[in-house]
Amino acid sequence: MVQVFIIGAGNGGKAVLSRLLQFDWFQVVGVADLNPDAPAIALAREANLPVYLEDPIPFLGEMEIDLVFDLTDNPEVRSQLVQISGNRFDVATGEVAHVLWDVIQELEDRELGIKKKLLENQVLLDISLMLSRSETPDEIFQAIVEGGMRITGMPAGSLSVYNKHNNKLFLVATKGLSSEFYQNAVYPVRPGGLTEHILSNKDPILVPDLVDFPTFNNPIILKEGIRSLIAIPLISDKGPVGILYSDDFKPSRFAPTLTDSLRMLATQAVIAIQKQQAFEQIKDLSIRDPLTGLYNRRYLNKVLGSEIERALRLNRPLSLILFDIDKFKQVNDFYGHVMGDHVLQELSKYFESILRPYDVLSRFGGEEFVILMSETGQGEAVASAERLRKVVSELELLPDHAKVTCSFGVCTLPGTAKGAITPNEFIQYADKALYQAKHEGRNQVRFYEY
Repeated sequence: MVQVFIIGAGNGGKAVLSRLLQFDWFQVVGVADLNPDAPAIALAREANLPVYLEDPIPFLGEMEIDLVFDLTDNPEVRSQLVQISGNRFDVATGEVAHVLWDVIQELEDRELGIKKKLLENQVLLDISLMLSRSETPDEIFQAIVEGGMRITGMPAGSLSVYNKHNNKLFLVATKGLSSEFYQNAVYPVRPGGLTEHILSNKDPILVPDLVDFPTFNNPIILKEGIRSLIAIPLISDKGPVGILYSDDFKPSRFAPTLTDSLRMLATQAVIAIQKQQAFEQIKDLSIRDPLTGLYNRRYLNKVLGSEIERALRLNRPLSLILFDIDKFKQVNDFYGHVMGDHVLQELSKYFESILRPYDVLSRFGGEEFVILMSETGQGEAVASAERLRKVVSELELLPDHAKVTCSFGVCTLPGTAKGAITPNEFIQYADKALYQAKHEGRNQVRFYEY
């Protein structure tokens, strides 16, 4: 602790005193001035410091002091201080005070910078823990957005994940933004556009005020009232993963140390997203047929029971279409199994493109497929099956213009159904209708009548 005495309580004395009071490693043991109304005298009284309204020279030699500030600009006072100081204390004049002031300012800025860096590191640690505890994709995405908001101190944010297959970004999480903002959930990455520019950079892009950056003319952002933002590209060693935005509705000032913390946050976010994507791929593999990419029989059995229960409970129709490829064994025998696999894969792509997004299309086994259609009555299900049958018969999937056909069996659980029906029974009913289509010449659609 440095013991300090101030002589001269004018404006300079007040400035030095106010500065010293901010540090706990200085202890002001007295402020002296012959003027009782001097600015530093009033400040010293407010701080409950000893005040001397007399010449302090006679008793300074008896006090425990390390440093005396002489702010009087009086050569006589300075001479007296030098004579009595000896080895007891040091003397700092007004000129030295200014130098010391700069040193103190630098130390203060350095201390604030260290504290801010420690705070940012603590926030990064908290975010890391939050991400490690998140289990679902939504929890992970939301944790990343909230982490960006904490690091930047901004009240809003969003996260978009990049899909390299269609070169689009998908908005997956927001906070502090309106519901209208979420309606623009998918947007393409256009060549030469702003989004491509962000994804091609490794460093965060900081925009203190959008008014000064006319290139950020996104109407959605402007309508939201965003004035400043930070765009953090999330880049892995395999390419872009997404973009994390932090937003504010007023202009912002960014600390120089912020960029380093944002890079560390981006690394954490990329790792979390990649882990989530890998986990989803593993889960997906367990319910997908490896050849066609369609849902497998295990997944069908899982959802069929719940869909039947829902249809019966809510009195809603539910339909199931069971179909297979006619004379598929002859295709394998004549053209080979590689061509047979090709037919299965191509048909799967066509079926997926035609069906509704919420229809469940699965490979039931071999050349058999099942379509589970919720909220679908018999007429609509039969029409869908007929449309599929016609499409298949017009495709050229084999050499020499040879045609492939399919037979379809349709079974509908009417909304007025009474009593329980098991998934196996539901499939058996559709199988009976399929058998009828086969028996009557193939390349047909038949439905089961209770």
